[in-house]
Amino acid sequence: MLNHEDLLQSLITKLKTSEEYRALPPLDQKRLETTLIEQFQEPILTQILPNVTNPKVEKEVTQPVEKKTFQLKISLKGAKPPIWRRVLIPNIVSLHQFHHVIQAVMGWTNSHLYSFDTRHGEFEYPNEEYEFDANRTYDSSKAILGNVLDEENDKISYTYDFGDNWQHQILLEKISEDQKLNFPVCLKGKRNRPLENGGGIKHYQHVLEVLSNPGEKDEEVMFFREWFADHNPEEFDLEGTNERLKEIRF
Repeated sequence: MLNHEDLLQSLITKLKTSEEYRALPPLDQKRLETTLIEQFQEPILTQILPNVTNPKVEKEVTQPVEKKTFQLKISLKGAKPPIWRRVLIPNIVSLHQFHHVIQAVMGWTNSHLYSFDTRHGEFEYPNEEYEFDANRTYDSSKAILGNVLDEENDKISYTYDFGDNWQHQILLEKISEDQKLNFPVCLKGKRNRPLENGGGIKHYQHVLEVLSNPGEKDEEVMFFREWFADHNPEEFDLEGTNERLKEIRF
């Protein structure tokens, strides 16, 4: 017979591998994990559940790094055809500063919360409107990008808006020893980002599919045509993107 600790571990493992759990937005996953910890108060939970902060990790990610230039590819997950941006950025910026870079190059409006998911754990920015749990999540304003990404082909994830759940993959393509870069530069990009508060990537893909059939005249098509009247999904303004990046102050 399983003892209490083994039974609890089996329960949590099955929960986190279930399709229902994986389908939840990151914020709801966090709430579920927090509820379990508060309910059971078992040490084993902190070993099973991810993103339990570790003072050693916190020290590692906040250490100063030798300045280098990163070439990153930022891709919106689930977008077909792909939506992406290629960026040069100093590796000495914080993850919170990098968040502002992502917002600028993707064209988001910085109107929602965000999180970074890395091999070190999850990083968010403390917000008065959202209960920031320092025991479960690291402070993104203190973590240095060059400590979270440090080798070519390293990847992390970035989620913007826990409702629409816009998930991005961040790929470290190249590392340069160049120390002259003091602000980010966008090199290239493809396609426009979706409209904010648009229901997530699956809904956006559905809208594009519906709008690709100009012969249709039903109510849904007419609604989408009105809603997306000023939205060109193929548009990407490189010059305008770099103008936005110049407005960011580190």
